[in-house]
Amino acid sequence: MSQIEHYVLDAPTLVALGGDKQVSGLIHAAAASDDVRLWVPVLCLLEAERRRAGMVGHVGVLVDVLSVIDDDYAMAVTVAELGRAGVAQDASAAVHAARPNQMIPTGALIATVEPRAYDGLGVGVMDLRR
Repeated sequence: MSQIEHYVLDAPTLVALGGDKQVSGLIHAAAASDDVRLWVPVLCLLEAERRRAGMVGHVGVLVDVLSVIDDDYAMAVTVAELGRAGVAQDASAAVHAARPNQMIPTGALIATVEPRAYDGLGVGVMDLRR
């Protein structure tokens, strides 16, 4: 039995959809595998839409591959705590989603094109720029 790999996509990575080979490769790998799950916090999706109009619709087309995570109170607490430390809301939402939780008991890696945003935040990162 294979281990399921979980990845959280942040706003910069969503903005890179369609033009970045590494991001596209991850999407294709998830679509072709039963062992790869991709998660998108709604705050990351909204930030991606703010940065590049049309992202919500683009992610909607990929609903079979990308699972959107709704906000909840626990996420609000994490976003508020990290926000007081100067971390952007979308990055905070990605951190919250990557931590072990009911849906992902072992936690996830944040798959990102901007890995420095997560330095010192205690989550694993997959650098999609390598």
